[in-house]
Amino acid sequence: MRTSTRRIQRGISLVEALIAFLVLSLGTLGMSKLQSHLRLHSDIARQRSEAVRIAQEDMESLRSFTSTTTEMNEHSYGDISSASATIAPSRERSGNTSFHVERSISEGNGFRTASVSVNWPDRLGHRQHVILESVIAGTPPRLSGALTLVQHLKPMRPVWDRSPAIPAQARNLGNGSSAFKPSETGTLAFVFDNASGLVTSRCDQVAATVRNSELDTAKLVDCTPMRGMLLSGIVRVSLDVPPDAAHPADAALLFDMNLTITGAGKPEMPICVTDAATRVVAYHCVIAPVAGRWSGRSSLVPRGWTLGTAATDRKVCRYSADQDGSGAIDSNAEHPNEYKDVDRSLMQQNFLIVRGNQPCPVASKGEAVFADLTTVQHQP
Repeated sequence: MRTSTRRIQRGISLVEALIAFLVLSLGTLGMSKLQSHLRLHSDIARQRSEAVRIAQEDMESLRSFTSTTTEMNEHSYGDISSASATIAPSRERSGNTSFHVERSISEGNGFRTASVSVNWPDRLGHRQHVILESVIAGTPPRLSGALTLVQHLKPMRPVWDRSPAIPAQARNLGNGSSAFKPSETGTLAFVFDNASGLVTSRCDQVAATVRNSELDTAKLVDCTPMRGMLLSGIVRVSLDVPPDAAHPADAALLFDMNLTITGAGKPEMPICVTDAATRVVAYHCVIAPVAGRWSGRSSLVPRGWTLGTAATDRKVCRYSADQDGSGAIDSNAEHPNEYKDVDRSLMQQNFLIVRGNQPCPVASKGEAVFADLTTVQHQP
């Protein structure tokens, strides 16, 4: 009887060895590729950090101007301009590449917009870049120290702990509001919010015998809520002739105050009240704009006298002064010919009435320093 034996095979075949070698080669190739990418991104990160530093350095050099006009060897605000430069490779500046800096300056109203771009080629020759943008104000940096000066004066407080936009004659009601009668003998009163100075309601049936000093919540009847702003001032007369029988003292001239409102979202009809004294007439108008702002022009409507340029006529002059030193009457508080986008109460919007053949008086240079005495023709 024949017996067969089965041989046991040991080791690996050639095909298995080749497959293992292929897997090992692919892994090694992937590792080398990964290493190359890590090196490339490490370079870019280092170069980007250097590019940002270069851009910041250039931006800060723009901010370091010392004056708004050139003095001696100082850099001035006028020196700020567009420029470009190339920074060669060096060991201190990520030595394997060069950086190209482009500075662009655009003009604004009292400032300049600066844009600094830095670009460079990376290890593969691809262009990389960073951009910094900022605004350079026209104020010399050396003046910024004024912000740290110690304040020795106490801050100004509102008159009687309420908004200065509230007439001084108004009675504080003690509940966060004040009441005011534009005419002491009239029946109309306005209620103001002490904090904002805005008119919060009008009361139409206040007793005519009640004075401002006597107002209280019990005397304010028939009140209607509103949200209004006050426009007020005085109108005085100066006929510039010695008083005699034919020309009495400069007595007040009666008139109605007219407000012509312009623009979109016109408010309701403004409420204007005049209160005449011996030589002056005080006027108070309340405007309730729909959109929180109003634009328009104020004018006097004569009662018993005429506007014109003859000696028997009258001319209305407007007290108007450049209070902010801008060189123009460009603020509503400066009493312009026409108000634009008024968003708060306006006080001391005063007028002067002179003879029609006289010019509106202009203050001398010395007087104008201490008082707003200059007037300009308003009507006719």
